[in-house]
Amino acid sequence: MEKHYSKIFLIIILVKLFFAWIFPVTTDEAYWLILGNHPDVNYYDHPPMSGWAIYLFSLPGGHVFFARLYTILYGILVALGIYVAGKKLGHDPDKAKLASLIFLVSPLHVLFVLIATDTSLCVFVFLAGISFYFGNARNKRSLIFLSGMFLGLAVLSKYFSGLMLIAMMVSLFVCRRWKQAILDSIILVSGAIPFVLLHLYWSSLNCWTNFMFNVINRNQNIETEYTGLVVFFALQVYLCTPWLLYYMFQDYRQIREGIKKDGNLFFLLFLVPLLLLGFVSLHHTGLHWYFSFYPFLFPCLFYIRTESLRKVVKYSALFTGVHLVIVAVALVIPTETLKGFKHYKTLLIYRHGDEIYQAIQKKYGDHYIPAGNSYSTASVMTYYSGREFMVFAGGSKYGRHFDKLNDFRELDGKDILIFASGEDYHEYFDQVEQDTLTIRHHDFPITIGKGFRYQRYRDVFLAWVREKFYDIPDFLPVNRCFFLDRYFPADEQEP
Repeated sequence: MEKHYSKIFLIIILVKLFFAWIFPVTTDEAYWLILGNHPDVNYYDHPPMSGWAIYLFSLPGGHVFFARLYTILYGILVALGIYVAGKKLGHDPDKAKLASLIFLVSPLHVLFVLIATDTSLCVFVFLAGISFYFGNARNKRSLIFLSGMFLGLAVLSKYFSGLMLIAMMVSLFVCRRWKQAILDSIILVSGAIPFVLLHLYWSSLNCWTNFMFNVINRNQNIETEYTGLVVFFALQVYLCTPWLLYYMFQDYRQIREGIKKDGNLFFLLFLVPLLLLGFVSLHHTGLHWYFSFYPFLFPCLFYIRTESLRKVVKYSALFTGVHLVIVAVALVIPTETLKGFKHYKTLLIYRHGDEIYQAIQKKYGDHYIPAGNSYSTASVMTYYSGREFMVFAGGSKYGRHFDKLNDFRELDGKDILIFASGEDYHEYFDQVEQDTLTIRHHDFPITIGKGFRYQRYRDVFLAWVREKFYDIPDFLPVNRCFFLDRYFPADEQEP
């Protein structure tokens, strides 16, 4: 099996490329493609690294396939990194290939073809972890500093990177003398701190939207739920796979002794974030949370017997194959057969957004400014139409970057077509017309508002948005805030 490593590697990448081409665009992908088309130093939801990467990968074309190449490149990076780590640890090259293959054929890798904000986080966390390991193994502080720089770039991707910093510092204090651990920790943080400070400065110029979105607005009224622990453990069994857990338990002593003998810090880089996420799961959890840390599990598999590793590769390949068959069947099922499905409307927008837009064009022409009532609808329709659909009124649970992209002052008096929303918008327009657009046996509500009343919209809806999403805590210094400066200038705000 390991003799055919390169062939298996190539086949898996080709399978991923195929699914990356045929899989319909998702809400988050369409949203981030819009952000990639508007490079910025700070996006509403997360720091800018994902938007920058999507911008670069989308240069060859606007099809989502090109942006998905970033995710596929990440998988290649990790697979090769696991193989190189195994060889550098002095293990049998065949075992290094098998550990790499276990990652390659896992659902964690094969099914990860879509764009996610976690992709940049995964890339730079992995690069940080690899640099950190070799910096410690070779006692090269330059590599530890480089690891800190990668960690800083991970901070510019997502705040979860903070868990990696904790794992690295725990590793230093566990494996080194305190004086040396303190010095290396300072070097590590020194590499990351310029990026953190830059992000804080950018945030002070952009309403602290990342902090508000990730720390405050999304964590209001969160309750402790012990069922979250059950979900957490179930997710670990799924990601590890039961057979891998079985063989890890079977060779537990060899793994423990091997990690201790080799000073294999990958174990702590995997375990510490996992334990912290297990604690957080009492409040909330998500499958994607673990993606950036799981690759560090695979360099700990070199201590399992070769025959057991081969079995894990086979079982995991079959397990992933079942997933691929299910996905393939779902993709070839005619959409109309699911018209009784609760989310049929959403499915139509995802799979046939181009057809929907053509129908809009045919019936209403280009006389109106297109809009959706949620970021998901607006994003997907923007992707399929090539025209930017704005978000009108409140259909999103949280604020989004559309707040920055759309300036409603410029729309005063204009006519707006709001897709898939039958809400009453009479107070925001001089005249409102309701219509329906039938696509594949589903009636989509269409609202045509003529003569947009900006002042009323600002006093009612935007004032509500300000109170709900832009109530910035006093301890955060605000140098500029596009939303408040645009709609509620300082001289109009209450003292």
